[in-house]
Amino acid sequence: MRHFVLSLSFLISSTIGGWAMAAELPLPAATAKEVVLLVPGFFNSFAPEYFSKDIQNAFTQAGFKVYVPKGLNPIGTIEDNGSRLELIMQQIEKLENSSVKFHVVSHSMGGFYAMWVANRQKFKIPTILTVSTPYKGIEFVQQWREKSFLFKQLTELAFLEGLKETSAEGIKNFISSIRLDPKTKLFAFGGYQNKGIDITDAKNMSVPLRITSHYITGQSDGIVGINSALGVGEVLTTDGKKALQYMDNKFFLALEHWEQVLDRKSFIILGIRNTSYIQKEQSRFYSGLADFLKNTK
Repeated sequence: MRHFVLSLSFLISSTIGGWAMAAELPLPAATAKEVVLLVPGFFNSFAPEYFSKDIQNAFTQAGFKVYVPKGLNPIGTIEDNGSRLELIMQQIEKLENSSVKFHVVSHSMGGFYAMWVANRQKFKIPTILTVSTPYKGIEFVQQWREKSFLFKQLTELAFLEGLKETSAEGIKNFISSIRLDPKTKLFAFGGYQNKGIDITDAKNMSVPLRITSHYITGQSDGIVGINSALGVGEVLTTDGKKALQYMDNKFFLALEHWEQVLDRKSFIILGIRNTSYIQKEQSRFYSGLADFLKNTK
């Protein structure tokens, strides 16, 4: 665990000068009135490309125009990244020269960034699909804060306020402040991976996430427990009623947390083999989400 914390500290110190950048946006050519917005989660800019081309292609092949926000704060709070996301969505509407319907697909804490924006009622957001968003908190972070003095001190640093928000209490407080449009539908999906003998096989959970999964109740992707990912039900609408919320425990993503979104080539340099499995599983799952969106528009 000490090595994990020190590695985390190094990553933060090596990127702290860059995360305050203005929001960036890739600019597709043709205009559209409905788009799919793929929202990254915590540690979003530590990877060169948070959502792989295979994931993006799953939605474009289904006829959607896809945007992937860049310039979010990799260790920012929900409010910080929510406000950055809001600016990006405003840019998209200007680019499209119309009022856009945003079908938001969010990974991990990105689900809460999207909900922060939806709460502000500035955009048409008919659907929010969350993948491995920790509705009941990230257990291992809470465990380590309680049991590791070094980890607790690390998360107490001002620029790690966003990590403190991942506790069950922090997320509960956030969700209680959210009010969605009564027409917005929230769908929750999760993922998990087994702990096979061969730690180099992409089909099995890798060593770092085996360590964190030890502190998570039940099956997990090494960061978020499946029960937490499917823990919707508490979000309210602007008229004080329970928002339209659904979860699917049968259609899940059989990948560990970072394999769920990053390009398979990112794992080759880490000594992981059979990375074609990552590519196939990403395509299968996200193509399923694209078909789901197409059929529920």
